[in-house]
Amino acid sequence: MADERLGEKVCLSVIFHEGAGASAHDLLAHLHDAGLSRYDMPEYFIAMNAYPLTASGKILKRKLVEWAKSGQIRPEPVRWTGPARPQE
Repeated sequence: MADERLGEKVCLSVIFHEGAGASAHDLLAHLHDAGLSRYDMPEYFIAMNAYPLTASGKILKRKLVEWAKSGQIRPEPVRWTGPARPQE
C-alpha cells in the first residue's frame, strides 16, 4: 500500500481454498506465533480471488498497486494488538 511518509506499507494478501477462510486477526496471530515481531506485522489485509500474473506466473505487484490506488481493491487496515486476553 502506498504511504506518503514511508513510500509503502505491508499488505497481507491471501487467496483461500474454496470453503476455507480466516480472519485478519487469526492470520496475524499465526504470524506472531511463527515469530514475526509486532513491528514487522502487515498493516493491511485483503482476501483475493486471483492475482494478476506475468506470462511466467509471477505476481504483478505494480498492477496490485494500481488496483489499490484506483479503488478496484480495498485492503482493510489491521493492527496486531497481541493475543486475546482471557476476561477476569
